[in-house]
Amino acid sequence: METANLHFLSTYLKKWSYQDSRISISYSYFTELGYGRQFIDMRISSPQNMVNEILNRAVHKVKENYLNSKQVSAEFSVRLVNETETQRKLNLFLSKILKEFNTNKRSRGRVRMISNRSMDFYYNDFEYEPLSDQEKFYVHLNRGVNKMNGDLWSAAVEDLKIALSFDPDDPQTNKYMADSLIKKKNAKEALPYLEKYAENAKSLESYNDLTHAYIKIEKFKEAEKVLTKMNSQNSNDLQVKILQAQINYLQSKQYLIQLDKIREIDEEWLREYLKKSWEYNLPGHHKEESKMWNAATASRYLGYDRPFDLTKKAFNDELPCYFDSERGTIRFVKAELDQWVEIQNRYRIDGLSYKVYKDRLSDDELKIGNSKARKKKKTKIAEGKGAVA
Repeated sequence: METANLHFLSTYLKKWSYQDSRISISYSYFTELGYGRQFIDMRISSPQNMVNEILNRAVHKVKENYLNSKQVSAEFSVRLVNETETQRKLNLFLSKILKEFNTNKRSRGRVRMISNRSMDFYYNDFEYEPLSDQEKFYVHLNRGVNKMNGDLWSAAVEDLKIALSFDPDDPQTNKYMADSLIKKKNAKEALPYLEKYAENAKSLESYNDLTHAYIKIEKFKEAEKVLTKMNSQNSNDLQVKILQAQINYLQSKQYLIQLDKIREIDEEWLREYLKKSWEYNLPGHHKEESKMWNAATASRYLGYDRPFDLTKKAFNDELPCYFDSERGTIRFVKAELDQWVEIQNRYRIDGLSYKVYKDRLSDDELKIGNSKARKKKKTKIAEGKGAVA
């Protein structure tokens, strides 16, 4: 009979409910199929009963995964590795939680702090050292993911580096490493990991992430090469089409025709992408602050009565800007605002119509706004009295 080996890696208490007497636990594990994470919501009972419920559900989920993979026959079993020790540690973990739950339930409104939220099954060196390289890989992968979930990006990078030392080609670990580095604002350092991720995964998702990374660091030729691979996999995918439009926009090439074609296919999808994911900031325009506008100038140009109304939209990522958190300054680029107005009006993203007001600016302010402007086809921007519904 075929056997799958289930290794528990860690558990985490997500929440508990006094009213319903329930707790929610997440756990991570690995099998021959790879790494996994699951979430369980259950009624609070004795620690041993909860241990049995967690393990039974975990085994059932693993069986389901194996059957869906079609790599085994219906007649196979799941073996819980280190079953006795796993049960003991889970029992201890849940006993501590139950003790805190009952103590806090009697606290009569005082602050309810939870001190025992997580458990690493291989926390101790004497438990970790005997593991095989494959097992150590999953231990550090899991620790890295746990730290990512806690927004501990630097700590996550350290564990993911160790994981990659055991399996440098693993696609998902390379993706996690790249994501962590990007969160640390190290896009260039993340690039090799995204390239490795795409090289081994060969999926639309991995190519999409790599394309975005190339766009971020303005390597547009490399981005277009990846798009070619994406196009060969699925030429009808909207993500492929809009990424090509994005690259053209950033290179001051024709892009509106491509967006129009996407609108014909799925107008709502296009609006949502342009609202949340489109990159309006043009390369090179942000390098000299002397050639950018402050909020007062930009707000008059867009017809706002107060700079506050403009900066509020900017801080909500509703229009392109450059914010320096250390200096507390916010700056705008005329070329980007013009393109933003054009896109907003053409595709009615938020249901409003926007106009620009050159007559509200001095010649010097217009000169600043027009400096370093890219050579492109002139876009007709409507002039008038402000944003209207």
